[in-house]
Amino acid sequence: MNKQEIRKFHLDLRMKMEKMEVNELSDKINIKIIEILNKFSPKSSIGIFYPFKNEVNILPLTKKLKMKFLLPKVSSKEKPLKYFSYSHETHSLEKGFGGIMEPIGDKSLEPDIIITSCSAFNVEGYRVGYGGGFFDRTISIIKKKKNLKTILAAFEIQKTTIQFQEKFDEKVDYICTENKTYTT
Repeated sequence: MNKQEIRKFHLDLRMKMEKMEVNELSDKINIKIIEILNKFSPKSSIGIFYPFKNEVNILPLTKKLKMKFLLPKVSSKEKPLKYFSYSHETHSLEKGFGGIMEPIGDKSLEPDIIITSCSAFNVEGYRVGYGGGFFDRTISIIKKKKNLKTILAAFEIQKTTIQFQEKFDEKVDYICTENKTYTT
C-alpha cells in the first residue's frame, strides 16, 4: 500500500466510528496526553489541532490544563503552519483551509510542544496526514530553532504495520491512543 491507499483505508475506518465512541476514546487519549504534558513546564505553549472528520477531540485539554494553547492556520500550501493563541472561552475561529476551523489573529507564536493528528501511523513514530505536508514542514522548521516535543493523538484503528515513511517525514516523540502511549 502506498500513502494514498493507507490514508484512504484508515480515514474510512475512522469515519465509520460513532460520535459517542469518538468522544469516549478521546477522553482516554486525553488522559494519556495530560500525563505527558505534566512532565513539561506549565509555561510551555501547546500547539493543538481543531478536530476534523472524527479526529481525536483534544479541545477538552484547553479546559483542564492551565497552559497556553495555540491553534494552527494555513497561510499557504508551501509554507509551515502559523500558530495563534486559542482559549475555550474565546472562539475567534473561522473555516479555513479544507474547511477546518482556524484561529483569527495577527500575532503568531511558535509552540514548545505540538499535538498533531493523522490519518494513520506506525509505532516507529511516523504519521500519514492528509497529504499537504503541513505538520512535517512545520515540525522540521521549529526543531531547527528549539527543542520541540511532538505528540500524536490517534485511535488504535489508525495504526498500521506498513513502513511508509519517507525522508521528509518527521517522527513524533509520543503517540497516544486509547490503549497505549508509544514512546518513539
